[in-house]
Amino acid sequence: MAVPEPSSHSIAIDRERLLIDVRIRGFLLPEDASWLGEEVRAAILTLGDAVGRHVTLYDLTEMPVAPKETLLQTQRTFDNPAVRAMWARKAAFVSPSALTRLQIGRLREVRPDFGIYADRETAIAWLLEE
Repeated sequence: MAVPEPSSHSIAIDRERLLIDVRIRGFLLPEDASWLGEEVRAAILTLGDAVGRHVTLYDLTEMPVAPKETLLQTQRTFDNPAVRAMWARKAAFVSPSALTRLQIGRLREVRPDFGIYADRETAIAWLLEE
């Protein structure tokens, strides 16, 4: 049985378009999701007065299906009142995997307005439209 690749990620901030671009690769464990959430929040806070007017892209193109515990941890994070104050105007998730997109759909229980897409281009176009 193959050992899953450990997770890694990158966070890029496009200040001109107020876009936070989060790319996640590998097998994301619940503790990894917690640390990633902290890093995303720190990136958002660098936007200053633009917090809340920004958009966020979560690119899971290189991430396999997440463990149930990771999904539950992520739901708790998005449902946290302290996080709500920093919610993006729009947030989109990208994955070419139908199963991963189905998992992401469960996050809509706490944030029904998430966009879920199979490719980056479509997700970014949706995020940036008025």
